[in-house]
Amino acid sequence: MDTLAWAGVLVGGLLLLWSLWATLRANAGRRIPLMRNADVVPPGSIVTRVVGVVVYVFSTLSLAGRSGLWPAVIILAGALVGLVAILVHNRRAAYAERSGGAA
Repeated sequence: MDTLAWAGVLVGGLLLLWSLWATLRANAGRRIPLMRNADVVPPGSIVTRVVGVVVYVFSTLSLAGRSGLWPAVIILAGALVGLVAILVHNRRAAYAERSGGAA
């Protein structure tokens, strides 16, 4: 059962990464707000994000009884990866805006 849960964590994480990558790519040169949707939302990215979150969180929580604090660390790490990616993207977009779009 743990193998299935770890596979779910991997699949959910990959779905979330794909959704994030598609959103960042569709909004090249634009800042992405942290607490709402981006200006351009690629087709399928919201559905992929929702499915990814459900699979990721439920798979991680299914490990909770046997893995100690690691499920909480996994969930926080996933959120941190997304936050850092958006912050880096926004920094690059701001730099491109200041330098006249040459990023």
